Amino acid sequence: MTKMKTILITGTSSGIGRETAVLFANKGWNVAATMRDREKLSIFTDYKNIKTYLLDVKDKNSITSCIRQVIRDFGKIDVVVNNAGIYTTNPLELTTDDIIDSVVETNIKGVIYTTKAILEHFRENKTGMIINISSIAGRVTFPFQSIYHTTKWAIEGLSESLYYELKPLNIKVKVVEPGMVKTNIYNSVLDFSSEQYPDEYHTNFKKWHSYLMNNYRNGYSPVLDAKTIYKAVNDNSSRLRYTS
Repeated sequence: MTKMKTILITGTSSGIGRETAVLFANKGWNVAATMRDREKLSIFTDYKNIKTYLLDVKDKNSITSCIRQVIRDFGKIDVVVNNAGIYTTNPLELTTDDIIDSVVETNIKGVIYTTKAILEHFRENKTGMIINISSIAGRVTFPFQSIYHTTKWAIEGLSESLYYELKPLNIKVKVVEPGMVKTNIYNSVLDFSSEQYPDEYHTNFKKWHSYLMNNYRNGYSPVLDAKTIYKAVNDNSSRLRYTS
């Protein structure tokens, strides 16, 4: 009998992460579904091969502790999906330092620290795979998303460099680039108001926000991205980037 493989996914409380956890569980994988919200740890109780863990990607101790526990529980981790991320949109001048720090720490440092933490395990096993969830925002740009674009372009560069660095170790690196997926990552900006903005920003930001919300309302289901992630994991080719 083939031993069940194990996948660790960050940010599984909703959206792409949640759908990916469910898909892999239904496909017969052991799933370590991680999240930072303790109140949502019970969302996968109907799935016998999904085990939930607390993990805050902004906390290096949380990352290493979680990975150790998953290895103790399942014996081995075969794939890590760096999915946890947050979104912001605003003129840079009006973006608070706290928001900048939070987005950078989550979307860039969180991916780097989680990846770094799993590499020894993968190297010792002489195999492993890292799936980094980037975005179409890592390939093209729009106004008022400078911080978010910065983080996603960073993930593209990180992933491409690691692709070559880790290939001789039989550790694969792949990037999945969602488009306008309808998830709660946009919840924080759904009711954004630019009424108090300086005149120089007000009109253009209002037009941008209207465009963004229209695309959000017509966005596709995160189930599609979950299927793309599953395809990437099971694709034996040397392909680096996958779009839904």
